Amino acid sequence: MSEEFSLEIKEREYFEEGIFRVLDKLHSDSARFITQTKRQHFYIHEVRTNIKKIRGLLRLLRHEIGDDNFREMNKYYRELAMEVAPLRDDTSQIELLQEIKSKLHNPAVTKALDKIISQHRRNRKNAFENFKQSGHAEDIKQMMLSLQQMMHSLNFAGDPESFILKSLQHIYMQARGAFETTEFLNNDEIYHYWRKQVKYLTYHLMLLNKAWPNSIRAYISDLSILGSTLGKLHDLNLFHEAIKNKSILIPEKQSREKLMRYLYNRRLGLRKRVQALGEQCFAESSEAFVLRIFKNWENSIMQKKTSKAF
Repeated sequence: MSEEFSLEIKEREYFEEGIFRVLDKLHSDSARFITQTKRQHFYIHEVRTNIKKIRGLLRLLRHEIGDDNFREMNKYYRELAMEVAPLRDDTSQIELLQEIKSKLHNPAVTKALDKIISQHRRNRKNAFENFKQSGHAEDIKQMMLSLQQMMHSLNFAGDPESFILKSLQHIYMQARGAFETTEFLNNDEIYHYWRKQVKYLTYHLMLLNKAWPNSIRAYISDLSILGSTLGKLHDLNLFHEAIKNKSILIPEKQSREKLMRYLYNRRLGLRKRVQALGEQCFAESSEAFVLRIFKNWENSIMQKKTSKAF
């Protein structure tokens, strides 16, 4: 994987050229990663992340390519994401449980969690073995390469400034709406939805980071922290739900109570944290947000022209 590649349109790059360069890289990397037989956990994570980024970029193009094209393409990537997701889920829970062990330092809880971790590792091993034997990796590889070609059939004939701003306003409005909903609908699903919208907005702004400089870098950093914190909350919510529904059993009562107390306090702390970050990231209306982004971009262009004049 190239260390130099980033999800950005270059400063002097035409939008269409830049977006295809980024999309080509995401597709070709995913096609290569899905068939790797070493460090599979890492590469599956990369494939899953790349698919999320591609879906995020599709949303940036939605107002230009039209709803029909968007829905058709997004359907393909959503189905691919659903096929890859189970290969990553056990790893996410293993990482979470190892973090909990390091925080609690309780022998009884550690013993109980070690059993659960061992089961996740067995599940993960079986999932990868079945995936390898099925030959499905090659199918996904060919699908990614076919979708890459389909992407090149899309036409960006309009003004990028116009449809980018429309898309940014729409996804910001979705993310802000989800944040506001958490104030009166405090359940796991809304936090998960909010997390997805934050990720899409982050991917949009990352793409424009160099093309529209000096206006969004600090905001991208804040969004990334929010997205990461929402991700931690999501993993905790899944584990908490599994214990509550008894799909994960902790037989020893004292260990279970101590663990549930930790989960309650940790989830509460993370929810307070994301509320504070949400207030920071979504303080303005979608109209004000887009206007600020555009004004900062205009000022950046003017500064460049002025510096060239001298």
